[in-house]
Amino acid sequence: MNSRRGFLKRALGPAWIGASVLDQAMFRAVRARAQATGNYTLPTLFDIEKVADGIHVALARPSTLINCNAVIIENEADLMIIDTHSKPSAVVSLVRQIRNQVSPKPLRYVVASHFHWDHSHGLPTYRRIAPHADLIASETTRKLIGEQTMPRLKASFEELAKTIDDYKQRLAKATTAEDKALCREMITETQDYLQEMKNFTPELPNMTLERDLILHDKAHDLHLAFRGRGHTAGDIVVWCPQKKTVATGDLLHGFFPFIGDGFPLSWPRTLLHVAQFPFSQAAGGHGGVLRDQTRLYQMANYIEEVTERVVVGRRNGKTRAQLETEVTPATLKTVADGGFGDRTAESVLKFRRLPPPRPTVAQVLSDSVKTNVGQIYLSMERSTE
Repeated sequence: MNSRRGFLKRALGPAWIGASVLDQAMFRAVRARAQATGNYTLPTLFDIEKVADGIHVALARPSTLINCNAVIIENEADLMIIDTHSKPSAVVSLVRQIRNQVSPKPLRYVVASHFHWDHSHGLPTYRRIAPHADLIASETTRKLIGEQTMPRLKASFEELAKTIDDYKQRLAKATTAEDKALCREMITETQDYLQEMKNFTPELPNMTLERDLILHDKAHDLHLAFRGRGHTAGDIVVWCPQKKTVATGDLLHGFFPFIGDGFPLSWPRTLLHVAQFPFSQAAGGHGGVLRDQTRLYQMANYIEEVTERVVVGRRNGKTRAQLETEVTPATLKTVADGGFGDRTAESVLKFRRLPPPRPTVAQVLSDSVKTNVGQIYLSMERSTE
């Protein structure tokens, strides 16, 4: 069997000095997929797309445990990576792709747009790969990573065990070879994730900002900015004025908003502040690259309309269940605006791996609106703090 050191040297290349110290436990999931030949295999988890000169986005392919997109910015002498995926092996897979497809330059900055697992679980691995790189986030995100990562990870282990049972039940009921294969793959990937993450410990960013941090590189300027609460309490964006490109994490992306940790009364206003950065393309945390500011206004308007319906309903004594029934895509003007609802549902189907039977666009749209109504209902106390 090939040695770990030899594998990493081939996978990461000499430019990524320090990668060979990666702990072998991080590769349990990779070893589980090893072929009979005994060679290590790393799946290709991203499709790398150039969005501007020196700026690429790694679009996460559908997987059972979702990865976020990553934005790769090539500076004069080094690289910045924005957002770090859901597990260590995804970091190693992307690093290999960057080395082969983008640049051999060393990694200098790693940015966590917010604290969620699918954006921050890769921080410890980047720290091992590039010990001298700066890990950057908002001060609030650093605090939330320290407080929330381990309790949430432990809770997710219990939920994922139940999810595996659900996939097994779906497998037993599956009638097509395609659905059976998908269920088996989802079971395997979930088991691999649990194995890979059982010894995980978080890594805190060593550099933080309260509002603005501007990096002046010879190639361009990079403006890191916090503009208010939205998807979480600490979301930041990274704007490059020379390339008219902004990386927005989950504050603005191609999916429906996740508002479980969000601030729906503030989120639309925060997006309008982000719009003050004159960008021509936005690379969000999920879905495809956005080629203008249209979706920013659509998403802001959608969150505002659903929030207003929930606020009025709560004021009139309606329960969460009642509002989830009453507030539907057909009752929301913003869902039809420019095809926002259908286009977003199509993006979910394209970039998410969902268990069989595969839902329709209408089902994804209906379920997503219902989920957002419930999330907003539960978030009202936090949103008004």
